[in-house]
Amino acid sequence: MTIPDTSHLDPLRKELRRLQTRLPPPPWRKVEAFAVGGLRSIGFDRESELLLVVSSTGRGVIDCQSGRKVARDEGEYDEDESQLEAIGIGPLQDRVLRLSGLHGGGLPNSTQDGWSLEVVTIDWPASAILLLEPFASLYDSLHGRPSRFHSIGTETELRACGFSYSGRSLVVATPSDITIDGRSP
Repeated sequence: MTIPDTSHLDPLRKELRRLQTRLPPPPWRKVEAFAVGGLRSIGFDRESELLLVVSSTGRGVIDCQSGRKVARDEGEYDEDESQLEAIGIGPLQDRVLRLSGLHGGGLPNSTQDGWSLEVVTIDWPASAILLLEPFASLYDSLHGRPSRFHSIGTETELRACGFSYSGRSLVVATPSDITIDGRSP
């Protein structure tokens, strides 16, 4: 078996290693960060900025535009999350939400107006979470165009990251915390 030559990607690898982790650029703003012990999965409501958080100690709902916790269920959630769905609580009562987290799944990784996320592992086990400006490509610099991406986090155990369905909220979740960034419509 021949190992493919990927040396043409060396300049990109060097650029990614030099990136400093920073807050997302405008129009994004930091909304809130929460400690969530035993975070297993998260999922956005399709019609709002409400985020369901499933952890080892129950379920919670966060309004990602205000950063407020709007509901909490302290009981053990024992539904089968491997189906990548969970039943909401509080304002999401009786709604079935798609999940991303411990068992897989995924949140939207791009917005209608062109922002996107890439998770890149250059130096395992750490993965860089990159926010790309509208319609940018990770490979722009390899084609003589300026790079338009920002490192917004480096995680060794990423549970989930992505946008809300409206594209107004951006979340990064690990087994112990969740970070929320938002923007106006």
